[in-house]
Amino acid sequence: MKKVIVLGGGISGVFASIRIKEKHPDYFVSVFEHNDKLLKKIYATGNGKCNFANKGSLNNKYNHEEFALKIINQFNCNDIVNYFEKIGIKSKSIGDLLYPYSESAETVANHLLDRIKQLNIDVHLQCEVKDYQNGHLLTDRGEFTYDALIISLGGKSSPNLGSNGSFYDSLIKHGYAIRECHPSLCPIKTKENTKMVEGLRHKVNVQLYQGNKLLHEEDGELLFKKDGLSGMVIFNMTHYINRLDNRNNITLHVDFAKGIDGDYESLVNPKLAKYLISNKLDIHNVIFTFKDFYEYSNSQVTSGGISISELNDDLSSKREKNVYFIGEVVDIDAICGGYNIMWALASAELVSKKI
Repeated sequence: MKKVIVLGGGISGVFASIRIKEKHPDYFVSVFEHNDKLLKKIYATGNGKCNFANKGSLNNKYNHEEFALKIINQFNCNDIVNYFEKIGIKSKSIGDLLYPYSESAETVANHLLDRIKQLNIDVHLQCEVKDYQNGHLLTDRGEFTYDALIISLGGKSSPNLGSNGSFYDSLIKHGYAIRECHPSLCPIKTKENTKMVEGLRHKVNVQLYQGNKLLHEEDGELLFKKDGLSGMVIFNMTHYINRLDNRNNITLHVDFAKGIDGDYESLVNPKLAKYLISNKLDIHNVIFTFKDFYEYSNSQVTSGGISISELNDDLSSKREKNVYFIGEVVDIDAICGGYNIMWALASAELVSKKI
C-alpha cells in the first residue's frame, strides 16, 4: 500500500489529499496540520464569501505567468466549478468572480471536510513537523514513513490562521532556493501623511510607476489608512510591486475624479476636498510615495517561496525524489479575484495525477 503524506491542511493540501484518495482508494493518505482544524484560512477568504475562481482573462494576473498558466489551464475555472458541483457546492458568478451559491466560505469548507471523512483520510491536527528525510517524516508526535511527500505549508501571510513560514528554514537546509518573501495583497504605508483622511473611501483610478515607467493601471475603491492606503485596488498594486527586483522610487498616481472636471467640494467627500486643497494637490494626479508594505498579519498572500527553478513541470522536486510542492509555498501568487485559490486547486490537481 502506497503511503502519501501531505504537509499542510489549507485548501491546496486538503484538495490534493481528496483527489489522490479519489483516484487511488488503496493509497493511505495522511494530512498533517499544526492548527486545531483544517482549512482555517479559507473561512476568511473573500471576506468570508470565498471567491474561489475567476472566469475572466488570466493574462497578467500571476507572476511567472507562463509556468503558472501551464498548470492552471489543465484544471481551469470550469473544471473547478464542475468538481465543486459534483460534491455538492453550487456556484454563482458576480461578474467574472465565482462564489459558492450561499456566498459563504463555510459551505466550501464543510463540503471538503465531509469529503475528507467519507474517504477516511488520516488527519493529524496540532502536530508540529520538524523535518523529513529518506521517506521519514519527523514530528513532535514521532516518526512517520511515506512513499510520496507533498509540501503545501503556505507562506507567511495571516499567521494567526496558520501560515507562518516556519518550515522555510528546513527547506533551505535541504538545499532549496527560496525567493525572498514579502507580504502581498495588503495595505501600503506611504511617505505622505494621510491621517487627516483616515477611514475615507473613494472610487479612483490608480497608476503605479517606478521612476517614469508605468507598471500597472487600475480602477477601484481606495481606503485611506492613518499611515497609508488600502482597498482592493491598492492590494493589487502590491502584487506588481512585488514583481520588481527592487522597491526604489515607486509612486502611485491617484485620480479621484477621472474624466470629470469641477470644484473639489462637488466631486469628493468634504474632508477629502479639504485635504486636497490644504495640501495644494491636483485631484486628478495625487502622488503617493511607496514606503513599505503592511505586516504579514494584514496580507492575504505571500509573494515569494520555493523558486520555480527547483521544480519540474509536474511540481516534483528536482533535488529530492518523490517530493512535491503545491499552493502558496511555491513562488507563485496573483492579484485579488479568486486567482490564488485557482492556483492552489490546479497545483493540487496536477500532483494528484502524478503521485
